Amino acid sequence: MSNLPIRRAIVSVYDKTNLEILVDYFVKNKVHVYSTGGTFKFLKKLDKNLIVSDISELTKFQEILDGRVKTLHPLLHAGILSKKNNASHTKQLKSLDAKEFDLVVVNLYPFEKFSSNISASENECIENIDIGGPTMIRAAAKNFNNVTVLCHPQLYNDFISETEQNKNNVTLKFRKRFAGLAFETTAYYESLISNWFNRNNDDLCIQTSSLPLKKISTLRYGENPHQKGSLYAFGNNKVIKVSGKDLSYNNIGDLEVAMELAEQFSSPSCVILKHGNPCGVALDKNQEKAYSKALKCDQVSAFGGVIAFNKPLTTKTAKLITKIFTEVIVAPSFSIEATKILSMKKKLVLVKYNSNKKTKKTVKSTRNFLLIQDKDNKTINKKDLVIKTKNQPKDGQIEDMIFGFIVCKFLNSNAVVLTNNLSTVGIGVGQTNRLDSAKQAMKRKEENYNKTEAVLASDGFFPFSDIIKLCSKNKISAIIQPGGSIQDNDIIKVANENKIPMVFTGFRHFKH
Repeated sequence: MSNLPIRRAIVSVYDKTNLEILVDYFVKNKVHVYSTGGTFKFLKKLDKNLIVSDISELTKFQEILDGRVKTLHPLLHAGILSKKNNASHTKQLKSLDAKEFDLVVVNLYPFEKFSSNISASENECIENIDIGGPTMIRAAAKNFNNVTVLCHPQLYNDFISETEQNKNNVTLKFRKRFAGLAFETTAYYESLISNWFNRNNDDLCIQTSSLPLKKISTLRYGENPHQKGSLYAFGNNKVIKVSGKDLSYNNIGDLEVAMELAEQFSSPSCVILKHGNPCGVALDKNQEKAYSKALKCDQVSAFGGVIAFNKPLTTKTAKLITKIFTEVIVAPSFSIEATKILSMKKKLVLVKYNSNKKTKKTVKSTRNFLLIQDKDNKTINKKDLVIKTKNQPKDGQIEDMIFGFIVCKFLNSNAVVLTNNLSTVGIGVGQTNRLDSAKQAMKRKEENYNKTEAVLASDGFFPFSDIIKLCSKNKISAIIQPGGSIQDNDIIKVANENKIPMVFTGFRHFKH
C-alpha cells in the first residue's frame, strides 16, 4: 500500500522523552492510542483529551509476572502483522474482535546503560533485557507495507513532518526507511546482549559473531578527502576533546596507538607518533625531560604528529610543545594553565583519554573479510629473558631491552628499535626485510646520537647473522629478540665473537 492514514497506535516506551510531541499530534488527529503500564499512566496525565486505552482492554489479559508479560499476546500482534488489503486477514481480525494498528511507538529497556556499568549486578542487567519491545518493533518493521514504526524519541519530529506534508498519511518510502532503522536498532540491542553473555568467553571459534557498533559522529572525511568516514564506538573507553578542531579519521587511529603505548609504563612517559608509528618514545621521572628525549629521536618526523602522555600534562611540558607544530596531544588530564597555553593554538587538538579498560579482541577488515583475534596484551619482564651469549647484559641494558621490546609491539613489522637510557635513539619500521629496518634505525641514531651506544630490540627473530655484524659496526651494546630461527646457533656464535650480549624472549610482537 502507498500512503496510509494513522488512526490507531500502540505506544509502549521506556524512554518517555518527546512524548508530548506525539500526544499533540494524536489529539489533533483523533488517533486512538493503546498503551501499557507506566506509559499509559504517563499519557493520561499529558492531555485529558487524548483517546487512550490500556492494552489489557483489547487483549482482556492483565500483565503478569511483575510486568514481564504484557504485550506478548496474539490479539496485539495480529493487529500489528495483519495486511490491510487482505480480505482474509480482515475477516479473521473481525471474528477475534481484534484491532488493526497503523503506528507502533516502542523503545527498549536500557540494557546498554546497565551492562556498561561495572557496578551493575548480573540480575539488574538481565532484568533490563527487553522481550516484548523488540518483538513489537520487529513485527511492525516486517509489516512496513501496513504499519509505521518509531523506535527512537528523536524520530518523532520526522514523523510529524511526514504526516503534515501528507494530510495525516505516511508514505511507503518513509515507512520502509523507518523499518530499516527499526531492524538496525534491534540488531544492535541483541548484539549488546550477546556480547555481554559472552564477555568471559575466550573462544574465537564460535559459529556466528555480533559486534555492537554505535555511530558517534560523521567525520570530515576518511584517510583522504575523497573518502567518506564515520566514527563508531567499539569499547568502553572514553575520548573527550578538550579543545581544538574536530578529530580526523587518521587522528583517531594515531591517538589510540600513541596512548596505548604511553600507558604501558608506570614511569612518566612520552610517545610521539606519526602515521601510525611511534617516532620517539622516552621515560623519565621528569615529564618535560621525557618529552625532550622523545623529540630528539626524530624531530623531523615529529612535525605535525600526535603526542601522548601517561600522566597529567604539566604547564612546563605544554610550553615546550608550543615550539613545534603538533596536531594532537593526548593525556589523562591537563593542568588549567597547560590547557590555557595550548588552547591558543586553534589547529591543535587536546584530548583527554584514560583507557583504563583493556580490550580483549581486535578487529581488522579486508575487502571481503573481517579478521578477529585476541589482542596482543602479552607483557614482558626480566624473568622472560633467556641469556644466550657468554657476555651477560648489565642491569641498565636489561631495562633498555625490555623498554625497546615494548616499543616494538606498537610498530609495524619489520620493527627494530634502538634505545639508550629508556629513550628511543633510532627506529626502523615497516620494511620488507629486517636488515633494512636495522639500517634505517641506525641511520637515525647516527644523525642524533652518533657517539652513543644503544641496545637493539627486534619484534621478530633474526633470519641471518648479518644484523649482528651490522650491530658490531654501529655501537650496539646488547640485543633482545624473540629467537626461534633455524639460524639461531650461528647468530649466537657471531654475537659471541663480537662480544655482544644477546637475550631471547621466546615470543614475538608482529604488527601488520
